[in-house]
Amino acid sequence: MEDPVRRGQSGSVRAKPPVWQKGKVVGIIVETPETNTLQIEVPDPTPFLPGQYYNIRIPIEGRPRPIQRAYSIGSSPFPNYSVVDVGIRETPGGLVSPRLVRESFVGQELEVRGPYGAFTWTEQDGGPVLLIGAGSGVVPLMAMIRYQVSKGLSTPMHLLFSSKGYEYVIYRDDLERLESENGWLTVSHAFTRAPGDERCRYHRRIDKEMISEVFHEIDPKVAYLCGPPEMVEESEKVLLGLGMPEEAVKTEKYD
Repeated sequence: MEDPVRRGQSGSVRAKPPVWQKGKVVGIIVETPETNTLQIEVPDPTPFLPGQYYNIRIPIEGRPRPIQRAYSIGSSPFPNYSVVDVGIRETPGGLVSPRLVRESFVGQELEVRGPYGAFTWTEQDGGPVLLIGAGSGVVPLMAMIRYQVSKGLSTPMHLLFSSKGYEYVIYRDDLERLESENGWLTVSHAFTRAPGDERCRYHRRIDKEMISEVFHEIDPKVAYLCGPPEMVEESEKVLLGLGMPEEAVKTEKYD
């Protein structure tokens, strides 16, 4: 399929407003004990940009209307944007995510609408690029990495990624492979609940000191931060304090 092209200030790329469609689950990838990727084939797809998301809605017993939630796309839009890989982490007590993670099956139809969002990166945005994510906040950042791979680009990228532990690293095997195959990619893991694990660089939550270290290693011209609001807000303050222009720091917060 065609390569998405940026249109307009917002970074959105759609010829018409998104409408609800019945997408089909064509694959399920178990990423961690609490996170799955649903590969959804969209019947009338619209080109999307790395970092955008889709809304999914499902009926819930006892609720008068279907409940919808937004989930980021973890796949590259190039060369095929008709199948979107949606990353979903189960939220304990949630109305939608536990059902999507625990009950979805290949062949299932789901109502989807998208793409949405201005938290996007393409080669037009330049680099070097600093990516900072926690938990499922890595999903849109992975789309940016995969996009660069699919386009054969080589903009330097450094991913600082916080997880509870090794088994909770979303895209763990893919990240290891992509880092070994591409000299432009560096991945620094921070494990918050595995103090003795030598497979990570840091053994604490993302903080000022580690951001400063990776910042000076890559000297980023643009940064993308995604995860819990507190992490995103604190990371943004650190980067602004290190001299990054406000417009160069892009943020997306997950509740």
